[in-house]
Amino acid sequence: QRGCQISLQFKQHGKEVYQQLFERGFMIDWREPDVIRFAPVPLYNSFTEIWQFGQALKEVLNELSLKH
Repeated sequence: QRGCQISLQFKQHGKEVYQQLFERGFMIDWREPDVIRFAPVPLYNSFTEIWQFGQALKEVLNELSLKH
C-alpha cells in the first residue's frame, strides 16, 4: 500500500541493462537470477528524475535490441 519498490524481470540481457543504467548514474539493485529493482520515492525523487529513468531504460533496451 505504501511501498514504492518496482521490480523488473528480464528474461534476456538483464545484467547488461543493469550495468548500463548503473553507469548512467541510476541507483538500482540487481537480484539474481534476473531482476532489476528500483524505488522511485516521492519524498526524494522528482517527476523529472523518474521520467529520465524511463527514457534511459528505453534507450538502453533499444541499444541492446540493435546489438543482438
